Amino acid sequence: MTAEILTAMGTALLLTILLEGLFGVIWGVRGGRDYLIMLLANVLTNPLVNVIHSFCAYELRFGRIIMLLITFFLEAGAVTAEGFVYKSRTDIKKPILFSLCANGFSFLCGIILNILM
Repeated sequence: MTAEILTAMGTALLLTILLEGLFGVIWGVRGGRDYLIMLLANVLTNPLVNVIHSFCAYELRFGRIIMLLITFFLEAGAVTAEGFVYKSRTDIKKPILFSLCANGFSFLCGIILNILM
């Protein structure tokens, strides 16, 4: 069970890093340092969001409506945290908007992958 959880979390983190990195290319992010900061910001936020989300869904067994609210607030927190990191530590243009769009892109891709699997 623990191996399955770690594999799922590692896969989610890897896909997030790849998808948000791809989004960074599309956005026009050019500096290698900016990509490193993006990677580190995701390493800090993604596992935390996934652990809290999984705990609420599988241990506390919240219903769908509550889980939608929890998901919204967790994602909003990740967008905010990453946006402020990008604003203070990168040359990314419009860092809060970038964070919102990159996280939205990654989130929607995750939904599509879950539907397909």
